[in-house]
Amino acid sequence: MEKKNIAILILAVALVASGIGNIFLAFGPEIEVVAPVSRTFVVGTLEGPSDLDPIHSWDSGSNDIIEQVCEGLYQYNLSDPDLGIIPMLAEDYGTWDVTGKHLTVPLRVGVWFHDGTYFNATSVQWTFERINYFINASGMPWILNETVSKIHSLYEFPNGTTILDPVNPVTINSEYSVTINLRAPYAVFEPLICYVTAYMLSPASTPKFELVSTAYGRIVGTGPFVYDYYVADTEVKMHRWDRYWGGAAFFEDVTFAVINDATTRNNAMLGHTIDYLIGSMSSLFPTFDADPTITHRAGGRALSYYYLGMNNNRINRTWRQAISWAINYTYITEELQDGTVYRSNGPLAPDFPGYDPTVQAATYNLTKARELVVSMGFGDMGWTDAQWEAGNFRTWNYTYNIGNDFREDLLVLLQDNLALIGIEIIDQGMSWADFIYRAYGYMEPGGYDSLMIYWIGWGPDYLSPFNMIAPLFSNKSASNAAQYWNHNVETWLAEVLTETNAAARQVLYSNILRQIVEVDMPHAFGYHPYQHSVHSANIAGVSYNAMGSFYVYPMYRTGP
Repeated sequence: MEKKNIAILILAVALVASGIGNIFLAFGPEIEVVAPVSRTFVVGTLEGPSDLDPIHSWDSGSNDIIEQVCEGLYQYNLSDPDLGIIPMLAEDYGTWDVTGKHLTVPLRVGVWFHDGTYFNATSVQWTFERINYFINASGMPWILNETVSKIHSLYEFPNGTTILDPVNPVTINSEYSVTINLRAPYAVFEPLICYVTAYMLSPASTPKFELVSTAYGRIVGTGPFVYDYYVADTEVKMHRWDRYWGGAAFFEDVTFAVINDATTRNNAMLGHTIDYLIGSMSSLFPTFDADPTITHRAGGRALSYYYLGMNNNRINRTWRQAISWAINYTYITEELQDGTVYRSNGPLAPDFPGYDPTVQAATYNLTKARELVVSMGFGDMGWTDAQWEAGNFRTWNYTYNIGNDFREDLLVLLQDNLALIGIEIIDQGMSWADFIYRAYGYMEPGGYDSLMIYWIGWGPDYLSPFNMIAPLFSNKSASNAAQYWNHNVETWLAEVLTETNAAARQVLYSNILRQIVEVDMPHAFGYHPYQHSVHSANIAGVSYNAMGSFYVYPMYRTGP
């Protein structure tokens, strides 16, 4: 028996060494062999990176990858409910000069890029010069500069001029001290550079005037994981950076498994072929809750915002108001979304800085919606529902991505609700790629004008109300798919960036929100989600946060 146990022990060790994990052999009190805790971490995600280069990234699928590999000077503290800013590659918080245009930042010592290059002031200068190139700070004619980043508007004042000094964005004071130079004061600059667009890439491994190719390129950062490769629509691979300045990560290998189908991806969580689930299905929450090997954390309110966008060039304000009052929002939140979301009163969630609780969005009120339609000379308040449905005063397309259950179900609701005010809604479902390119104005012919009515969401790039309002409602923004424009809103957006008094700044934000939400209604304001995180129960160190940011570091596994 002793010899048999020794043979089994040798076999078990051999299997572990060969990579066959999760072995548990028990043979009475004499011997018990338990597999070591797995150092491999697998994330199940909807999509791979669209853009691997930080300066061109503006979607969660891309950001989730970049944030494991690269770092910026500052980052939000995801362990802090208030999401305070903390230094990362900066040694400490910077100091502004009296003009508000020059920020001096001490740099962290002892940081290495993954290619062995040392991080210092030259790295910071190189990064911000690269940013300036890709936001076209020089003002080169657009037709001659084909590499302008799609996120350029993040680095622009409302008048379209770029934020950074176009000639000297960074001054090197010493090897570990820099001064970042702006054209003019910009009140949300520190939050801005917490976003991935300002994350550092190695000057030795990155083309300064070319974007890193998503298909075959590599990003080389200072983060806890080294980027290996991306197999399109299949997986992203990375491994641990043992020289990480914050201490080596627990996990040696990380895989982002791309599983487009939501049911398949959620079943992968139930089958434990993944450790962390991005994009959980509310219908499976009871199943997750009943499984002791899975953690489903629900509770807090997320900061992202979802809405029905309307083409403001084709749908006038009164029609937009009528549509906004005609939608059954309770049915959306309670039936279509199973109570996993809550109603929005504008682009800012209640926990977002700048939120004004006195600003109230339209609710479901069919009488008020019909009164607005009648005020335009259509219909009659004495009509029956059948007469309203037969009116067909306007016909507009509803555009959405096929395969998204909620957006498909919303089509039926819109056809039902809006028919009662004389609007016919036409089904214009399409692929995700076609939809998102229209939503960002890239699809020809027509660009934004190919959209009439559509449902989409927006999440904060950085924690400032300006970042939730300006991209969606400024006519300077490339993300203003509704093509909304209001002179007063543009003026207030410009003023808020130079206003140093917090109370006065809040008044400006309240003015903006009231004009947008209660008067112009460029969107039918939908909902904000509650936070839901689903992962294996043996994963600890998860940073649950309202921004929805996801970092593998410093997670660890507590058991096999």
